[in-house]
Amino acid sequence: MTRQDSITPASRLFVRHQTLCEARVAVHPEHADQFRLSFPDALTDFRVVDVSKGGLGLHSAIFLPKNLRLILTVTGTNEQGEALPRPLTIRAIVRRCTMVDHRPSYIAGLQFADASGSDEKLLVRFAAKESPQEAQLIGTKG
Repeated sequence: MTRQDSITPASRLFVRHQTLCEARVAVHPEHADQFRLSFPDALTDFRVVDVSKGGLGLHSAIFLPKNLRLILTVTGTNEQGEALPRPLTIRAIVRRCTMVDHRPSYIAGLQFADASGSDEKLLVRFAAKESPQEAQLIGTKG
């Protein structure tokens, strides 16, 4: 009899879109007494490397513990050189964090706290290579 592992899905729920946006990270006030980002330089050394409808991949120089709630401020341009219309505020929860290099360097998988939020939808559309103006219009419609 084969055993199904309910934790590891056979396939992803959402398509990932590669991107390279800059991000500033702040710990959600709910977790501020449990986790502090003490080094000012560490707060800006984050890159959003991929985005899906459910969350994003975040490259980090520091380890982010599972279930930590974060508030990200995301800025950047896409491959066509178009910039996001404004800095986006994304609320997310760390679901995994894996060391990818000895420097140290980590990739954290974050789940959107509210995937239906306007900034989250705008980021997904931006990463999917839609023009920021078109994404902004769609993001305001729903």
